[in-house]
Amino acid sequence: MKPIFGLLYTVLLFSYIATALFIVFHVIRYSLTTRTRFFGAVLFLSVLGVLLFTNALLFFSLPFDILVPNNYSL
Repeated sequence: MKPIFGLLYTVLLFSYIATALFIVFHVIRYSLTTRTRFFGAVLFLSVLGVLLFTNALLFFSLPFDILVPNNYSL
């Protein structure tokens, strides 16, 4: 059961990264000045990095053996 959760989390993580690339592209493309372009992209990417790191850390610390039982007998 744990590999299924890992696969689903990988799909979720890649969708987060694709969305982040979309946002960074638009921050860079539609900024008025070079200074705001750089500051906006660096700020967004640094916050994104911290949030993704803590998200992955918390996800992999979950005890899946306790949360999902191995047997499904009624």
